Amino acid sequence: MDLIYQNPFRVLGIPITASDREISKQISDLTIYADMGKPIEYDSDNYFNIIPIRTTKSINDAKQKIDQPHNKLFYALFWFWEKSNNIIDEMAFEELKNGNIEKAIEFWERETEKGITSQNKSNHKNLSVLRLGLSAQNKNLNKNHLLNSISLSGEFLANEYFEEFTRHVIGVRHSVNLLETTIDYVNEIIALVKPHLDKKNKIQPSGRVSESSIASKELLHHFGTFPKYIQDDILDKFVGKHIHNIENEIKKSEQKRKQNPATTNKTGFDLLKNIVEDIKPLLSILTKSNLKYQLIADKLADELLQCSIDYFNKYFNSNTDPGNDALKLVNYAKKIAVGDKTINRISDNLPTIQEFVDNRSNRIKLQPVKSDYDFIYNKLKELQSETVIMEFPSIARRFLESCKPKLKTIKNELGKTDNDFLEISDIVAGNAMGLCFESLSWVAKVAEEKYPVDDINKRILLRSVFQEVEPVFDLIGELEISYSKREEYTEFCDQIGFTARRPYQPRISSSYTSSQNDSSFSSSPSNSNSSSSSSNNSGCYIATMVYGYYDTKEVMVLRKFRDDVLSKSEIGLLFIKLYYRYSPTFVHKTQDIKFVHKICRTILDRIINLIKGKY
Repeated sequence: MDLIYQNPFRVLGIPITASDREISKQISDLTIYADMGKPIEYDSDNYFNIIPIRTTKSINDAKQKIDQPHNKLFYALFWFWEKSNNIIDEMAFEELKNGNIEKAIEFWERETEKGITSQNKSNHKNLSVLRLGLSAQNKNLNKNHLLNSISLSGEFLANEYFEEFTRHVIGVRHSVNLLETTIDYVNEIIALVKPHLDKKNKIQPSGRVSESSIASKELLHHFGTFPKYIQDDILDKFVGKHIHNIENEIKKSEQKRKQNPATTNKTGFDLLKNIVEDIKPLLSILTKSNLKYQLIADKLADELLQCSIDYFNKYFNSNTDPGNDALKLVNYAKKIAVGDKTINRISDNLPTIQEFVDNRSNRIKLQPVKSDYDFIYNKLKELQSETVIMEFPSIARRFLESCKPKLKTIKNELGKTDNDFLEISDIVAGNAMGLCFESLSWVAKVAEEKYPVDDINKRILLRSVFQEVEPVFDLIGELEISYSKREEYTEFCDQIGFTARRPYQPRISSSYTSSQNDSSFSSSPSNSNSSSSSSNNSGCYIATMVYGYYDTKEVMVLRKFRDDVLSKSEIGLLFIKLYYRYSPTFVHKTQDIKFVHKICRTILDRIINLIKGKY
């Protein structure tokens, strides 16, 4: 703290506004007295309990320190502005001269509590110097005095009055870089505080706790009164090194991760270990709203997340379980991330990894039949590339025949009531039925377009596809499937006219048998009557949705056409069955979509006009 106690202006006993001539004369007088061994004393010697040294050497040193305008201004920042023509200053200095420090502080605090003005600018400056000097005149740093001094000096240096002060100190003929001077001032303050930063407070022999330690975050808060560009520079002094170290460790991690994906879990954990000494200061100094923190935190979180993803993707389908390590890394990333983009990326990936970890016991259970599952899923993928609808029944049959041995193996390992077994069995059955339904629907459409009034040829065309579909349904019926899938299968069989099979039971009857006439195809009488009865008591779901209610004339026309025309033919009956099977679902999903209503109404209006014209 020699910047204050041995300040050149204090040593020389001159005001900071002294001219070059005044300084030269004072130095000459002081040198003479010093050579005589009779140093002169000044009022300012009493301001602090540390007395300035006045020897020939110290006087010459003081002279050299303020020779240049920049240096003169710098040292002036650490001494009082005594010739300010301010009555409050005069009263405060009088109290200081008499040793009444608290009274002087009281004078200046009363004037500065509402902020800096043209009237109290010198009061601000002087109170800052006094508190700074008091903060270090004992062995322990006085935190209260120091922090208050920093806040006051920041207000002064950030204000236009600093320029006015500069002209008072160096005159109008000289100019200096105020930014450079401010930075030099800040560096001296930081150097003063550095030994006391983030230290544990010590217990003195008396039992009293020494409160000389200052937290970095607390210090930076009080630097908040300084200009913004100075604050950024100050912050960089505290966190720049740590950010640089973290960035280097992230780069190292990226290189290791790309070179060896098999050990990305270790790479991620090494990254965390290597940055721990740098991340702690950042977390203690910066807030999450700080841009510097956000950038480095998200960069670190992204790298940890990528280590987690790469490791998980490398091993999730192998004998090595990546779940626990991948989950730890992604959770570390979640704690660190700040920005929405990074947080959303973590949120997208975390559930998958969490589910994988939670499902570990089930994976262990399925491990003995993993190859069987893989075989079935590969077959399912192959189905996606099939496009020839006429071949769908034979494709479905081959698919079932290839999957049945694998399903048997899975059942033997897990049990026929196991949910995982029933799920994969349902998937196999559902895909096979879907292929058959697509084929039947397409052939029915073609038959209606090609033979609109030729029921015999319609039947022949339908019979050919039914002959291909029927064995497929035999195979599906033999599968062990869930109760809900069994109901779906049975309902499908009823719609088509097949007899639903139970597992490993021989077929009892069929809608198509070899005893039937080759030139005809029909459902059994009981099925036909049931269908007709059902139709008569059922509403027209889509028409009712479109026209508003059940008894509109349009709906009645469509119902009459259903009962008098459609129900009299095999194609018509098939259409009725499919309609009542799928139209409720369609209505449920589209009942609130107005443009769908308009499209349906346009189509139905045309159909109704055709019906009226033909029938």
